[in-house]
Amino acid sequence: MNRGLTLGDTLSWPARYLPRKTALVSGLGAARQAWTYAELDAEVNRHAHGLQAIGIGKGDVVAAFLYNTPAFVFTLLATARLGAVFNPVNYRLAAQELAYILNDGAARAVLFEQEGAAVVEKAAELSPGTALRIYADANAAPPFATHRLDALAAGQPATPPAVDVHEDDPCILMYTSGTTGRPKGVVHTHRSKLQHNAIMHQAMTLSREDVGLSVAPLNHTAELHTSFLPRLQVGATQVLQRRFDAGEAWQLVESERVTHFFAAPTMIGMLLHHAEAETRDLSSLRLVEYGGASMAPHLIREWDRKIGAGLVQVYGTTEMGPCMSVLYPHEQLTRAGSAGLPALGHDLVVAKLRDDGAPTDPAQPCAPGEVGEVLVRGACMMQGYLNRPDANARALAHGWYHTGDLGSLDADGYLWIRDRIDYMINSGAENVYPREVEDALIEHPAVLEVAVLGEPDPTWGQVVGAYVVVRGDAPVSAEQLDAFLLQGDRLAAYKRPRRYHFLDALPKTTSGKIQKHMLRAGAQRA
Repeated sequence: MNRGLTLGDTLSWPARYLPRKTALVSGLGAARQAWTYAELDAEVNRHAHGLQAIGIGKGDVVAAFLYNTPAFVFTLLATARLGAVFNPVNYRLAAQELAYILNDGAARAVLFEQEGAAVVEKAAELSPGTALRIYADANAAPPFATHRLDALAAGQPATPPAVDVHEDDPCILMYTSGTTGRPKGVVHTHRSKLQHNAIMHQAMTLSREDVGLSVAPLNHTAELHTSFLPRLQVGATQVLQRRFDAGEAWQLVESERVTHFFAAPTMIGMLLHHAEAETRDLSSLRLVEYGGASMAPHLIREWDRKIGAGLVQVYGTTEMGPCMSVLYPHEQLTRAGSAGLPALGHDLVVAKLRDDGAPTDPAQPCAPGEVGEVLVRGACMMQGYLNRPDANARALAHGWYHTGDLGSLDADGYLWIRDRIDYMINSGAENVYPREVEDALIEHPAVLEVAVLGEPDPTWGQVVGAYVVVRGDAPVSAEQLDAFLLQGDRLAAYKRPRRYHFLDALPKTTSGKIQKHMLRAGAQRA
């Protein structure tokens, strides 16, 4: 039987043909460590045998509560070679949130490090089924740990384990970021991950000459699947930043001659305005990928003026691998605000909204410019949500993934995202799309970040509420922002915010997405 290519094969080509090329770098200065592709391949095999020795086998879920570390990389690829399922978990979660994921995914093991030990210890009490608690640091393990990762790998064979893994077997269990509520476990197969690699090779023109920097968390689908794994497969060099720090990121770009990285728009703003951006040699940087939201034109122009590297926007969801559409460097200003054209091998349609609550139908497409739900299908579609048959029936109705995003297509087929269906505002029988209001407000020079929500109102049903973070040196009032929106007819009167809330920061996921459900919950409590 032809098993096809699997995620465990990702290293096979570079380890065979580029064995002495640097594959992985971690740390800066005296703390720097590096592995060639031959060394990385051997390390992965030793870790696979070590996990196998304690009972990890095909189909078992291995959760990783880790920062961007070599242990994360070793375990990710080791589980793939064992036919196990790797479950990267957001390292910012609290104990009850982690326990929910461990229980929902029936994780057999959880890897953790010193910094997350207290959270894992509490979560372990709430998830007794996770019997293996593997410590991934080099220092002394806490008493509740059952194994140390380095000890498991020590002395194990450097050859692959003998396990029959097929391309249609599950390999990744990744939980949604929870921007709208309780996270769901998304299951992907080896085939969908390798198909996604191919899409990103084309979209980012990746090659073995690239040096990629992981500044965003590897536990998030965008960093792991649009950047790290595609670069690995072509034999590029991977540089890990343990966690995002704008100044250190620019140091790594200079010292490692980084050519490519992914960052959320909020991270790009921090990078752009950090002092190190003015003093470091960034000439090696050729392409920066971003996602989670579009970038304001003024930020794109500032980036082009100061940094000069090309920008590529990727629109996607965990359920689709994640890339669904791409906006290329030459389109950043001419199509500003658009999510681009469908990714290679994907079909995309905007379907008419329904009043009866049934899933939208791709056979009822919207006219150009008309707003509806964004539906997509392609080779990278998830196998489904774990333990969620009802959610699967709705999300995958008619053989298309229903994103829950409101959008429209223009006459050239470019996608324009308006907002989540859940966040559409109905004010006095008029629909208001928060994204449109946010895009107008972010153009004000004093506004650093903004999120817009519908808020209950006895007269209009809902009114527009704006949650604003201003730049520290540029105070601004609600009246001044309203006057700004009135200038040049930026927004119709009914779309302008009636309430402004000035905050020090907006709640976000580790990938930089604003958690509007938390803002909504706070507004309801108030």
